Amino acid sequence: MTIEYQNPKCLVCGNNGNGLHYGVQTCRACAMFYRRSLTQKTEYQCKKLSKFCDIHVAEHRLMCKSCRLKKCQEAGMSSEKKFPQSEKSEKLGSDPQVARNRYGDRVIYDVIDPDTGVISRLIDVAPIIKRSRLIIEDYRPLPDTVSHLNPLEKSTFALQKLRSGQNPAPEIIYSLPFRDYFYLWEQNMRWCAEWLMYMDEFRELPKHERLEIFKLVWALWRRVERKTISAKIFGKRCLDEKILLLSNDVAGIVGNFQMDVSEILSDHKGITSMFGDEINQYYQDLVKPFLKLNLTDTEVTFILCQLVWNYASRRLQGQTEAAGEKFLEKISNNLNDYYRSIDREIIGNYAGRLANIMKIVNNVLTLQLKQEKLMDMVFLFDMFNFKFSDPAFFSV
Repeated sequence: MTIEYQNPKCLVCGNNGNGLHYGVQTCRACAMFYRRSLTQKTEYQCKKLSKFCDIHVAEHRLMCKSCRLKKCQEAGMSSEKKFPQSEKSEKLGSDPQVARNRYGDRVIYDVIDPDTGVISRLIDVAPIIKRSRLIIEDYRPLPDTVSHLNPLEKSTFALQKLRSGQNPAPEIIYSLPFRDYFYLWEQNMRWCAEWLMYMDEFRELPKHERLEIFKLVWALWRRVERKTISAKIFGKRCLDEKILLLSNDVAGIVGNFQMDVSEILSDHKGITSMFGDEINQYYQDLVKPFLKLNLTDTEVTFILCQLVWNYASRRLQGQTEAAGEKFLEKISNNLNDYYRSIDREIIGNYAGRLANIMKIVNNVLTLQLKQEKLMDMVFLFDMFNFKFSDPAFFSV
C-alpha cells in the first residue's frame, strides 16, 4: 500500500507548514513572527481598524500584524508550549549536533492513505539511523589495542568503552517529550552499531547483511543493555522500583515515567497497557538474576552476544546463521577460559553459573518473541494510527 506525503498547512496563514512551533502546526515565517512579537512585546494596530483582516495564504510581508498575532493566539500558540533547549535536554546524552537540530529537523509528517483517505502520522526515522548506517557500512580495521584479544574480550572491551561515560548518580526524571525520546533511540542505535562492529564474523558479512542484522537486533540489544547497566548502577533498587537508565545522565521509573506522545497519539495509555506485562517480566527474568549472580561485564557481553546472534540467525538464516554459529562457538570457549582464570571461591561452580546464564538468554528470547507478535499486531491493524518510515527498525 502506497503512502503519500501531505504537506501540513500552517494554521495561522494557510501556507505550507513546517512542523510544530509553540505547540501549533505553522510555517517557519509565522513561528518567527510570533517569537519576535513575544520578545519585542510590540503592540500592533490593525490596518483596517476592523480587527478581522483576512490572514490566509497571503504574502507574509503584506499581512496585518495585529490580526496575524491574534490568529496565532486563536490557533493556540503559547510560549509555554515551546520546546526549549533546556539543561535537562543536554543531559539526554546526544552530542551537540543532534541537540542543536533536535527540533529543527522534520520528524513527524501528516500522511494520507490513498485507498482509505485516512490521515495518520508518519515518523521519519532517517535522522536517527543515518550515523548508525554509516558505522555499519564502514569497514575499517579495529584499533591495535584490541587486535590481540579473543572475540569475547573484544566485545567486552566495546561494551565497557560505550559505558565509560556513564554517570554513577544519574537524575531521575518523570516525563520526556516524544522527540527527546526519539533521539535517545539514535544514541542507542549508534552504540549497538559500534558494538557489533567489534565482531569479526559480523564485519566480514556483506554490507546489506550487516544492515539487516542491525535492523533486527538493535531494539533487543537496547532493552538488555539498558536494564543490565541500570541494575549495575542502582542495585536492588533497580528491581524494587523498576528503574531504567534512559541515557548516561537520566533515568526513569517505569510506573512513574510518562513519555509525552501527544504529537502522534491521543491514547498513550494504550501503549502502556499493551506492553506493560513484558516490561515488568524483563525485571524478573533479567534484572533479578543479574543481581543474584552479580554478573560481570564479560558475562553480560556473553548474554548480549547469545541473544543477538540467536535472534538474527532465526530470522535471517543462511550466511547470518553460519556466521552466528561460528562466533558463538568461539565465545563459548572464551567464556570457559575466562572462568578457568578466576578463583573458584569468587565465581563458584561455573557450570551451574553458565546454566543460569543460558536460562536468562532463553527467557529473554521468549519475551522477545512475545514482543514481536505484539508489534506485528500493532502494524497489521494500525492500532495507534502512526507509521514509521522504515518499520523494519521497529518491528521488534
